Amino acid sequence: MKKLPFLWEIGCEEIPASWLSRTIRELEERAKKELAEAGLDASGVASSGTMRRLVLHVPKLADKQPDRSEQVTGPPLRVARDDNGAWTRAALGFAKKNGLDPKDLTVLTTPKGEYVGFERSTKGQKTLALLPDVMTKILRGLSFPKFMNWDATLGDGKPFPFGRPIRWMVALYGTRVVPFEIHVSGSPSVKSGRKSRGHRFLASKGRRGGAPFTVTSFRELKSTLKKNYVILDPDERRERLMKELRKLEKKAGARCAPGLDPALVADLTEWPGAVLGAYPKEFLSLPEEVRHTVLIHHQHYFPLKKKPGFIAPTNMAADKKGNMRTGAERVVVARLRDAKFFWDDDLKTPLQERSMRLDGVLFHAKLGSYREKSKRTVAIALAIAAKTETREAPVRRAAALAKCDLVTGMVGEFPELQGIMGGLYAKEQGEPEAVWKAIYGHYEPTGLEEDGFPENREGAVVALADKLDTLVSMFSVGLVPTGSRDPFALRRAALGVIRILLESHERLDFPLEVTPNELLALGDAPVDDKLLEFFTERLRFVFSRKYRHDEIAAVFALGALDRTVTDTAQRLEAVRALRGSADFAALSSAFKRVRNILADTKPGRVDPSAFSEKEEKELYSALEAMEPTATAKIEKGSYKEALLELSTLRPKVDRFFDEVLVMAEDETLRDNRLALLHRLRTLLGQVADLSEIVVTDG
Repeated sequence: MKKLPFLWEIGCEEIPASWLSRTIRELEERAKKELAEAGLDASGVASSGTMRRLVLHVPKLADKQPDRSEQVTGPPLRVARDDNGAWTRAALGFAKKNGLDPKDLTVLTTPKGEYVGFERSTKGQKTLALLPDVMTKILRGLSFPKFMNWDATLGDGKPFPFGRPIRWMVALYGTRVVPFEIHVSGSPSVKSGRKSRGHRFLASKGRRGGAPFTVTSFRELKSTLKKNYVILDPDERRERLMKELRKLEKKAGARCAPGLDPALVADLTEWPGAVLGAYPKEFLSLPEEVRHTVLIHHQHYFPLKKKPGFIAPTNMAADKKGNMRTGAERVVVARLRDAKFFWDDDLKTPLQERSMRLDGVLFHAKLGSYREKSKRTVAIALAIAAKTETREAPVRRAAALAKCDLVTGMVGEFPELQGIMGGLYAKEQGEPEAVWKAIYGHYEPTGLEEDGFPENREGAVVALADKLDTLVSMFSVGLVPTGSRDPFALRRAALGVIRILLESHERLDFPLEVTPNELLALGDAPVDDKLLEFFTERLRFVFSRKYRHDEIAAVFALGALDRTVTDTAQRLEAVRALRGSADFAALSSAFKRVRNILADTKPGRVDPSAFSEKEEKELYSALEAMEPTATAKIEKGSYKEALLELSTLRPKVDRFFDEVLVMAEDETLRDNRLALLHRLRTLLGQVADLSEIVVTDG
């Protein structure tokens, strides 16, 4: 079968940089799926792209589907033939429906019995004819955080929203154009062809920026784009940007501060460049957090450490006249001047005086204002402080002031600084360190990947209280996340709670010996089952990054919300550490067997005098000797050591099952043996339900 290359370039208006890497990846995944479902043999499928184009390249794509043969079954033989062996009306109707002469019918033997049918041979379709439908499915299958409705339809006549409007398209199979058309209401259709476009403003000598050029292959597309100032490979763009950054860092004598992802910035451009800028030293009086927010979040510039300067990425080859540098500096100075005004003006009003104004800031229509939320947060924080022996006064003060920065000019202009500004203003206005640090970090942590974390015990308590109030109150009015929708970031809030419970001991020397059930009960509303299920699912998600699903199932079977999160983690660690040993695997299998035997039974107490077999006596004696020491280890949280000790029961358990008939005819023997197995299950199941562990051969 002949194989030819397939090239597809989708030229768009600018795709947001934060979407691009995922969209490029998804294009490749969708292409592999749709080509496979179309029965087309494809190898080397790869995608790439820039903010203005998505490119798919398949170096070898079969020129047709393989021919295939299939059995088409009709009515069962018993109703398709009469007693004389002639075809019945059912068989004749089946033949007519499929355009067959009845003499071509045959008897087919299937796993369900004998049926009348025939062999149908289907000739594979040409790839060039199949590709338009494949391309339609790929385009419709791509997902974006937001879709733009641009009055477009595809060949199927249905509306075609997309991440950004499509402006041109290259589609080549071998040397032939794959016919494809997007109809746009009130505008010319976008038709596939051979012509691509380079950089919007830059071009090779003798050409104008954005002018179309003809391509015949992926190699030619890539090389011609580069001549016209477009780097198609995201990794190559990033390397070019990093080279520019290192060069300018050396020139400035300072390194870039962290906080901005070079890969994200590189996706803002097609030809990465950079210029070195500066701002007046007077703005160094602003907190670093403010200056960096202006540069990173608002301009996507790289701040320089300990210097009034920055590196501004560009989408141009050079800045010979310095116009880009001057423009970047002008914008930065204007933004910093605004920030300086807000800083000075906000400091004139103490945070405490702003708390009344929180009545005018809505938390949610069903839950009232942020002032009401603050009152609930204070109550929860004080309850947690009492449970964890944390100082009450700074917790009360920090929780009461935590949201006051929402009514400051700075946060109104730079909402990314919520919490941070409250902490900075509290520090400037003379609040104790325990208070301002608690306010500063009370939004942290914001997810699993971020490094942010409260800086002190009081901060951990206030952060827990804030997140718990959000969870309990939102669920109390029916605002439950569904599918991918989570408009109030409740999943993130739950992850923040879990991370604080897991990491406070190590980060802050602050062991939080309080269970999720205890914490959730501190809210201002009853805890419903949906919230408990939601929090359990979030716990599973956190632990699934490190532990296997059956390990999680084994530990969670004992209840995950009525023990501390650190205790759950320790149990998981113990199960994972020992699951590979032969004794542990054998015990897991025995646990399953015991569970099945004890199903629907109500064992009583063990009577040692009723034993008749040596093996049951030995198992009972081993349990008697081991139970106190194993239980003591479990009570101390030494789960690994406890499981190691319990695994030494394996030989006696094996001999018991080999030599003793549990379900004996004698009722006294049977009940006593069931009671012995119940005691074994109780002892083995104190760390985890070992029957959930999947035991594989080898």
